[in-house]
Amino acid sequence: MNFSSFVGPSYQSQSPLADSERCVNLYPEVLESAGAAQPTALYPCPGFSTFTTFAEGPIRGMFAQDGRCFAVVGFKFYEVFSDGTLTEHGEVALDTNPATISSSGDAGGELFITSGDNGYIFTLATDTLSASVLTGVTMGAYLDGYFLALDAATSTLKVSDLLDGTTWDPTQIAQRTQGADKWQAMAVNYSYIWLWGSQTTEVWQNLGTFPFPFAPVPNGFLTNGTAASFSAATLGTSVLWLQANTQGDAMVLRSDGLTGVRISTHAVEFAIQGYAQVSDALAMTYQMDGHEFYVLTFPSANVTWVFDASTNTWHQRGYWNTATNRFEAYRVAFQVAVFNRHLVGDRTTGTIYEMSNALYTEVDGTGIRRLRACPHIVRDQRQVTYPQMIVLLQTGIGLSGTGQGSNPQCMLRYSNDAGQTWSNELTVSAGRQGQFSTRVLFNRLGQSRGGRRVFEWSASDPVPWRLVGAELPGAQIGVS
Repeated sequence: MNFSSFVGPSYQSQSPLADSERCVNLYPEVLESAGAAQPTALYPCPGFSTFTTFAEGPIRGMFAQDGRCFAVVGFKFYEVFSDGTLTEHGEVALDTNPATISSSGDAGGELFITSGDNGYIFTLATDTLSASVLTGVTMGAYLDGYFLALDAATSTLKVSDLLDGTTWDPTQIAQRTQGADKWQAMAVNYSYIWLWGSQTTEVWQNLGTFPFPFAPVPNGFLTNGTAASFSAATLGTSVLWLQANTQGDAMVLRSDGLTGVRISTHAVEFAIQGYAQVSDALAMTYQMDGHEFYVLTFPSANVTWVFDASTNTWHQRGYWNTATNRFEAYRVAFQVAVFNRHLVGDRTTGTIYEMSNALYTEVDGTGIRRLRACPHIVRDQRQVTYPQMIVLLQTGIGLSGTGQGSNPQCMLRYSNDAGQTWSNELTVSAGRQGQFSTRVLFNRLGQSRGGRRVFEWSASDPVPWRLVGAELPGAQIGVS
């Protein structure tokens, strides 16, 4: 029996009898060749290696442009160089929010840093950080020669002088009037300023009005706000955010023109609705190997969900805690592409890591645990006997030498009640280095009835686990 649905995303429905799929630290890729052996494959999410470490922590914001990289770490502002060395440029105010960094580019030659409800200007030509130039600023951005500052406490948008982030005219302030709910978040995407409230959203643009140049775009009012200020992020030509409005919350939306389109599944929404707190959700976006990822971490709930825009599917990522035998939230955030690397900051410590698909270890150097819980094998109410399962994956990928990864092992367990209880784990080798003919074969897998059989594959050796499917040879279907 060909188990064609072995490869797939995460989808744990309200009822485990409906669907109980999980995909953790693996993501599905649709193969674009008509001659591919399988239509989809599961590929490993990237691993990490330490790039540099600060005396302070945690990493609160990162920015890169034109070969230069900067970070807000605790209460300090640094430049990070390609060899991992650091230069401290000064101190900033500190609060529990992430910091934001935006640039006026060649035209202005300045960075605008927001941290601890204050705004600061870093002059690129002289490498000098100013004292606070603005108070009452939750997050910042840049558009058309102006730095923008959102004050969530007063629901106001502040604008700097043209190409001068050190000067903020106190009369150049826009108060929200279109919606009664306060603005909570801001992001700039192309020529648009997205301003989210807790229940509604406005889209603004530079319309050349005087004296305040920005104004609401006609038809740019959405009846969806955000449940978490720092869940809003740009991804390609869109912005994505965790939604909230007067009817409820927990959907994830993606902009389509001046509207928001639901991209979360019912299963993702059901999970989010079960979290006691979602307002601290934090988003990171990045592109790698043609995939665009929106990484949404819920620190209080200790969970991370990831949307892959190339396949419109969701998977989970997490750090495996061996003490509790459970996945915890992703440690990394604030990705930048610089020095021909993807660099990410640890949201709990003062470490920046390189993130790469050629790396297979966690932030602490241990192997990344990867897991795929497959959909039910439905055969009406008939009894099915499973003599064997062959997992089709790339074998012979063991590391040279001895130790973890030299003889990579993978595990399989199964459930006959849709994932509520499980068998003991079975373990087999995926082949030492060069043993490409190794078959990943699990024997004597018992019987099930009523379409409730679920298989769960997992592995944690630091090697490139790549799965393309599974087969169930000799599966015998009873008559009743």
